Amino acid sequence: MNKILLFFVMGICFILAGCDKDDNEESEILLTSQELIQTTWDAELYKYNENGEVEHKESCIIEFLTDTEGLYINGEGSGDPPAVNKFYYQVDKRKIVFENSALVGIWTLIEKSQKQIILQAYLPQEYKTVLTKKY
Repeated sequence: MNKILLFFVMGICFILAGCDKDDNEESEILLTSQELIQTTWDAELYKYNENGEVEHKESCIIEFLTDTEGLYINGEGSGDPPAVNKFYYQVDKRKIVFENSALVGIWTLIEKSQKQIILQAYLPQEYKTVLTKKY
């Protein structure tokens, strides 16, 4: 009887140990504004046509100053002379919302490493932005 009870208790322990809710959350890619504060990034913005081909490419430099504000310098492909512009943003886990910039709209984080962030949006066409960390 003791062996059966011991086997039952050990089985319950294994089941409970394997059902950790945090395991799924740790594998999810998340972003916080704290990771962005006082960092500077080269940004490549790609607009795709309905066939999935790059229709337009634009580059700029993005600097995140605080947890809600930043600066961007428009570059090649923008159609405007280089200028420094202020933008606002909000980060919520996998979503980042930009206002007043070339990246205006709601973007989804699809890939993240120490040196690179890839964002995707549908505005309504598909857009991707590759941010490569400078500093």
